[in-house]
Amino acid sequence: MSTVKRVSGDYTLETINAGDLVTLQSTNVNIVGNLTVTGNAVLTGNINADKIFNGTSSVEIPTINGNITFNPGGVANIMVVSPLGTSFNGAVAFAGNVDAGNINTPGGVYTTDAAGAGNISIVNGNMLIAYSSNTTSNQTIRFQDSNIAVTSVGANIGAIEWFTSDGTGALPRITARIRAVYEDTDGNANIQIQTGSTATPTTRITVIGSSGNVGIANVAPLHALAVTGTVYGSSTLTAVGNVTGGNLVTAGLVTVTGNVNGGNLQTAGLITAAGNVTGGNVISLGALSAGSAGITATGNIRGGNINSDDQVSVTGNVNAANFNATQNFSTTGNVVTNRLTTANANVTGNSFGTGIGVENIVWQPTTVAFNSAVQANVGTLGFFVLGGYTYKFEAYMPILPDGGTTTGFSTYFDAGICYYTVEAQTTQTSAFATSTSNVSGTTAATQAMTGTTPRTARITGTIYSAGNANVAIQAQTSASNINIQSGAFLTYTRLS
Repeated sequence: MSTVKRVSGDYTLETINAGDLVTLQSTNVNIVGNLTVTGNAVLTGNINADKIFNGTSSVEIPTINGNITFNPGGVANIMVVSPLGTSFNGAVAFAGNVDAGNINTPGGVYTTDAAGAGNISIVNGNMLIAYSSNTTSNQTIRFQDSNIAVTSVGANIGAIEWFTSDGTGALPRITARIRAVYEDTDGNANIQIQTGSTATPTTRITVIGSSGNVGIANVAPLHALAVTGTVYGSSTLTAVGNVTGGNLVTAGLVTVTGNVNGGNLQTAGLITAAGNVTGGNVISLGALSAGSAGITATGNIRGGNINSDDQVSVTGNVNAANFNATQNFSTTGNVVTNRLTTANANVTGNSFGTGIGVENIVWQPTTVAFNSAVQANVGTLGFFVLGGYTYKFEAYMPILPDGGTTTGFSTYFDAGICYYTVEAQTTQTSAFATSTSNVSGTTAATQAMTGTTPRTARITGTIYSAGNANVAIQAQTSASNINIQSGAFLTYTRLS
């Protein structure tokens, strides 16, 4: 039987005693309008309502099975969830900001979807990890892998990435990142620093986890520092051990207590080694010093002062202000120096010096088969005169004719004043015929050589030139060849 009570004004149910209850007892209590409770309401069942509010603050479910909307009223009010925490089984989305003095997460912050992955996104903001006191801090960002056995060596186990949204070139991509990858099945990890302008960045620096070796453009460094490519140093390079490599180029100093070994060694400063200096071309604008093992170069040696406690062996040329080798010195090239000090010198090429009183020797290393009807240079027998200086010179030529011929010898010079004397034998046992001249390339006298037995010719003289000049020993024949033998030489010395 349904009973309806209608009241046109207010309707109040009031108990007499303070502890008395007003009980609405039914399977369902349906209130069509608003329900206002100024005290407490105790419900043992459910509340089916669109909105619960107090002033301008409300909790709302506008539609059946819809979203829950929390609306804290006022300007500075916030939603407070206490005391033990809140658990969300699904996603939590914030259209605005999450503002807090501190977010304390002793157990961690987990953002995972059904596939076990999720993101923490901070747009137009910063992530700050700060310590609240003045004591030493120990903040940590950890990438924790759940693998209990490593089955994929080289797999990525954590990375910090920089991403560009560029609409040109390689389009949106990772431009730089630092990541850790498994080194081995024991769980050791390598650190990789990567950059690039393509879809996949390239590893530029690798740190091997188990050894600590660092590789630059080298993904498997076998040494503490391994560089694939060119290494440049703008200042001093100091090594306690050995320096071994392809080419060593530095604008500063090279100081080594061990050995220096390389393809080409070049520095704008000094090369100082307690051990060996071995290279293709060894070039130092300052001093070049080696220890007890000496200096060996398959190319050239060039330096300010060259000092070696042992032998010096060069395939190319030697050019130095002062050269000192306490043991043997040998080269198949030329030597240009102000002062040469050594126990034994073996020079296959030429030996040069620019100081006053320094005798320079030019060797003829091979036999020259000479046959020219006019005056022509004889082999390598020549030298260069610096302008403003006076030189003396002497050429000695062992000769083996192929048959009877008339010969003539002279000195060629393209500048300056030169006086020279020609001495030549007509037979193996004859006295030297002597004649003089001061004309370039003009026969002082002719000699009618007969037979095929050895004989010699010699030219001595002096030359002065206000400018630079070239000097060469010349000869001519009328018929058969004359063979200028290997071992012929020219010496010249600056006098002033």
